Amino acid sequence: MTGNTARVTPGDLLALRSGHARRVLAPVDLPADPDAAYALAAETVRQAGKSVAAWKLGATTAGTRATFATETIYFGALHRDEVWVAGESPAHMPPPVFRAEAEIAFRLAIDIAAADAVHLAANTPSAVLFDAWTPALEAPYSCIINIPEAGLTALLSDRCAAGALFLGTPRHDVRDSAIDGEIAILIDGAVAAVATAPKALLMSPIEAARGFIIEAGRQDVALARGQWISTGGITPCIDLPSDGTPIGLSFAGEAVFTLDLLPAPPESIATA
Repeated sequence: MTGNTARVTPGDLLALRSGHARRVLAPVDLPADPDAAYALAAETVRQAGKSVAAWKLGATTAGTRATFATETIYFGALHRDEVWVAGESPAHMPPPVFRAEAEIAFRLAIDIAAADAVHLAANTPSAVLFDAWTPALEAPYSCIINIPEAGLTALLSDRCAAGALFLGTPRHDVRDSAIDGEIAILIDGAVAAVATAPKALLMSPIEAARGFIIEAGRQDVALARGQWISTGGITPCIDLPSDGTPIGLSFAGEAVFTLDLLPAPPESIATA
């Protein structure tokens, strides 16, 4: 990896997030390139001292590739306290910003060392790599205000805009053709956004998950059994109500979960 000469530090990013604050970053504040941005994000995760429960992907759609001028899948980590799985107690965390998109997520069945990632992603059957999949609602958030204007390095520096991930009940046939079914976000029972993976993604969700494993290996990131991989927005990212109105996710016409969320204390906005 290249050296990171960015002015923004892991401590800066951790302080902004813990204080519910946001900041504009100029080009001089940012890492020099994506490798340095990944290194900054990795050090932020290390200093946070929290386990990584999931990974969110980008550049699996034409829109995100155009917005961030990349042809390569990118990724960011989500901590355990940013991830909810259906069947747990009621969702314990509101998204930092009430916006979300529907996705498909896969759960890793094995540990993957960075050195083994390319080989395993290319040669291991899906049922060995992954032991579950589920529809998901992914709520992006960054403490850097001027994304996407600041570009890919800003996005990667702040964990790919990791906010919150809400997962349905795990389903265990990762080769199930039902993965291509219609997924919808519901607001108070009415469809607010709907799409299918074949129409929205540039590759199948499971191919996106394999592509992520390769990129993680290239960035010297080890992956752990039980971590989830959310493979990119199938529906558009839409505004959600923040007044407790039920927010639902459905898949193939059947309910996945319903959330009743209220916002955390208002963010303070800092500019620089």
